[in-house]
Order: sequence, then structure tokens, then C-alpha cells
Amino acid sequence: MEKLVNVMESDIFQVDKALESWRDSGFDLSTAVGELIDNSIEARANIVRISPYYGADKSVETIVFTDNGTGINPNILAHTLKIGFSTRYNERKGLGRFGVGMKVAGLSQGRRIDIYTKPVNEESYYHAYLDLDEIANGIQTHIVAKAIDEVPTEYLKHMVWRDNHEFENGTIIVWSKIDRLINEGKYGNSIKEIFNELTKFLGRAYRKYIEQGLILEQENKIVELHDPLFLIESNRALKVLGKNNFPAEIKDRSTITIDNHQIEITVTVLPKAVRMIKGEGGYKGSAAKYKDLYLKDIDGYISILRNNREIYYDVIPKMFPTRIEATDRFIGVEISFPATLDEYFQVRNVKRGAVPVGKLKREISNLLIKPIREARMQITNDFVNNSIDSRKNSTAHTPATSAVIEAEKTALPGRAGMGMSEEKTNMIIEEILEDIGIDEKSNQDLANEYRKNLRENPISIIDAAWPGKEMFDITHLNGRAVIKLNHRHPFIKEIYLPIKEVADGLEDLNTIEIGEIARKTEAAIDLLFMAYAKAENLHRNPEEAFGDLRSQWSYSCTTYVRELLKNM
Repeated sequence: MEKLVNVMESDIFQVDKALESWRDSGFDLSTAVGELIDNSIEARANIVRISPYYGADKSVETIVFTDNGTGINPNILAHTLKIGFSTRYNERKGLGRFGVGMKVAGLSQGRRIDIYTKPVNEESYYHAYLDLDEIANGIQTHIVAKAIDEVPTEYLKHMVWRDNHEFENGTIIVWSKIDRLINEGKYGNSIKEIFNELTKFLGRAYRKYIEQGLILEQENKIVELHDPLFLIESNRALKVLGKNNFPAEIKDRSTITIDNHQIEITVTVLPKAVRMIKGEGGYKGSAAKYKDLYLKDIDGYISILRNNREIYYDVIPKMFPTRIEATDRFIGVEISFPATLDEYFQVRNVKRGAVPVGKLKREISNLLIKPIREARMQITNDFVNNSIDSRKNSTAHTPATSAVIEAEKTALPGRAGMGMSEEKTNMIIEEILEDIGIDEKSNQDLANEYRKNLRENPISIIDAAWPGKEMFDITHLNGRAVIKLNHRHPFIKEIYLPIKEVADGLEDLNTIEIGEIARKTEAAIDLLFMAYAKAENLHRNPEEAFGDLRSQWSYSCTTYVRELLKNM
């Protein structure tokens, strides 16, 4: 038997290397700051300040966090910087749980954390710190907490109300030796962008708390709440939308009960004011004023709240019925659950990311099918109706109108409807104006322009909508034709209008999407030919009935296309 010569021992942790590794634990600035705010809320603070200090190159050197909470008991202050320690470890009533958040969050951004705290009923401030450089050099071997006579003035100045009245108690946390917040040049994020994202995160993640009176200040500015469901009012949203557009319409509010605890799922369709015109959700045209409502690029986003604090805001694959659509940016979805159900949402220690487990995910997905489909239909119908309304204000339908006018100067004149009396012509024109919703009282000039064009243009196209299977209707007036397009017909609604929106520049498309539009257009044109062939095929003798029609149609199309291409 081999004799054991030596017994080797090793520390469980090589502290300096372990702490360096934990710096890359998944925190960005927003989620790191969130850990501190969670602690402030747990300490009953109703005001939290975030005050960055910048260096000469505009990179951040220090961030000071101050609150007016109950402070930290001196007996546990030293432990608060110890990895794994938490007075609320595995607790499910509040916002904390894991015992790593505040420390690892701070180290993810800088190399030193200082805590200055003045607990309730204490006259003195107490101080403790953690410094990675001192640990690596053997200078700091323990975390020491002690009473101090003075707090640096540059930090203490944040511990006052706006009337300069000093907080009776509270905590100051300082992140210094920051090496993760630098301007990253042409291709990286700027500090301004990073802090803008922080503002958005704070207003959204803590919206329920801000509504109840929590004050968050970032660089001396109060952070306004932002509710992606548009159920909670904010001054900014009210200024943009007006009070009449709040709250959003709730399409559904359902609950799932697990272990006597409830998960609440809410679906809203955003106020109509922010979804008037398809394509403007990206802040184009009249929708530029909605930029501060953060609607762009949130198609299919779901907000997940844990104990009323948002821990996830992004797409969850296979949660929406069918694939994500552009209209989904106008649908708000919120899933709210108590921390007692953390395991069912796979909550991570950085509280960044929460996806429901398999069976629960399927159940939530099934609950979302009906309200999301209804919301999509409502949004699409509003797009169609608003498109019709906007087109009423312009009598120039497409470049095709100009081409037809030019071609008809030398074409055989139309004969349908010849001999119609002036009285009947006027009556039909007024009926057309009524059908398309032109109100002469509110816009007499537009009504007169329509009358003029209907009388003078050889062929006019106007937009309308009516129930029925007809794609279009044609009225003949003394050799002139008026085509009314039915925006409720699937071809017009799903193919013709989206193609026009691309042509009008209302959609930002990449190469792949442009290719899809081209293929859809090709197929749509083929379908028109096929549908016409089917219409002829329903007659016993189509050559006799439609031969001349087909020839005249083809000849007119040739003439019009040639004229159109001259100016394209």
C-alpha cells in the first residue's frame, strides 16, 4: 500500500481572483444600479439620488448613491460587503434574496465600494469599504466598520432635501475607481447613451414604486415613471398625449394560481393617439413627438414584474401567437408575480432575466392568444381607417393618375355613361363624396377639388371601405370612370396598401425584407391575372363575352405603362 507522504491544504477562495471574476457576473450599469435601489426601498427610503462624477475625458470616475432610509445597523455593516451575506438571504417578501447583489453590482463597475451610513437613532456616521487593489496587494485582509467623525463634503451634500434640510438618517454608497464606464469611441456606447438607458430603466422598472411616492433623482433630475402598458399616468406622457388618452384599453386581465400564489397577466392596446398611422411608430412624420414614449423597437416586448419591480423587458420566444409583428409595439403585456414563485420564472441572482418554465410558459402563451389577436386586429383596422382619412385630404392618388391623364389625350374617348344629365351627374358625384366621407362643411376646398377632378379626369381612383367581397367599384360619368377601392378587401388591405407604404417611405426595410415585399408583389400581380381568368372561366363562352374587353384592357394597359415609365 502506497504511503501518504504529505497532506496538502488550500483556501476555499483565492479572494482577489474570485472578486475579479465576479466583476463579469452579468451586470450592466442599469441592473447594477437597480440592486442599490432595491436595498434603499427595503430600508424604507422614499428618496434615492444617483450622482456621477466625471473625469477630464468625460468618462465616469465615481458614482455616489444616497438615500434617506433607515441606515445600516453598525453591528452588521462590515458584513454587508461580504460576498454571500444578506440579512434577507432567500427571503421572498421583499426585493432582495441572494446576498450577492449590492457587492457584485458595485464591483462590476468599479474597483472600490465605500459605505457611509447613519442609522435611525444614531448621531454618528459609520464607514466600511472594499477595495480590490488593496486586497490584491495584501493591504486589506478584512472588512472593518467603524464610527467616523466626518463624511466627505462632496458626498454629504447629497444627503439633504431640496430645501437643504439634512436627512435624519440614511446611507451613502460610493463606487470609485470606476473602469467600466468610458466613452467607447465611434463604435461603442457613449456615456450619455448609457445614462439615458439608465433613466429609461429606472422609470420603467420602478414605475409601481414611483407611483406610490418613491423619488428617484439622477444627476439632479427627477426620474419620471414610464409604464409600457400606458395604465399609469406620468407628467411626460400626459404632456405628449393629453389626459383623454389615459388609461390605455385593457384587452384582458387574467390570473394563474400556483401554490396559493397568483400570477397576473395584463394585456393592453396602447392609446390610439400613438398609433394613428402605420409606419410612424419609428418616430417618423407626425409621430416624432412620441419619441419620449420609447415605442421604437419594442415589438413583442413583455414586461415581467417580481414583487412589483420589473426584472425583465424583452421578447420571450414563442409567447405571442404567430411570429412577432410590427403592430405588437402598440400592445402592452405585463406578467406580475410574487417572489415566492421565483423558481417558476427561473429568476437569476442579478435579477436580470426571467422566463417562465415550460408548462407555465405554455399556459401564459395560451392566455395571450385571444387578447393579442384582438389587439392586432383593432390596430390594423385603425391603420386602415386612418389611411383612408389621410387620403381624403389629397386628390392625387398615385403617379398612375398623371400617366393616365397624359395617355388619354390621344386615346379613344370612353363611351360608358354618355348622355347623363347634369342633374344626375351632380347627384352621383355628391353620393361619391358622401361614400368616402368628405365633409363639405369642414373642408369645402377639398370637396370642390374632388368635384373638379371627378368631372375632368378620364379615370379617378378614390379610397373607401365597405362590407362585401368587391375589391373595387366603378362608376361611369359621361365617358369618365371613377374607381372606388375597398380598403376592407384582403388584396387592398394586406397587399396593395403595405406596398404603397413601402413606396411612400413609411417602412424602414432591410434587404431581406425588401426581397419579401418584391416576392409578395410578384405573387399578387399573378393572382390578379388568375382571378380575372377565373371570372371569365365562369361563363360558357368567354371569348364572345369578353374578347373585346380583354383586348381593350391590354391595349390601355400598354399605353398607360409606357406613359408612366417616361417619368419614373
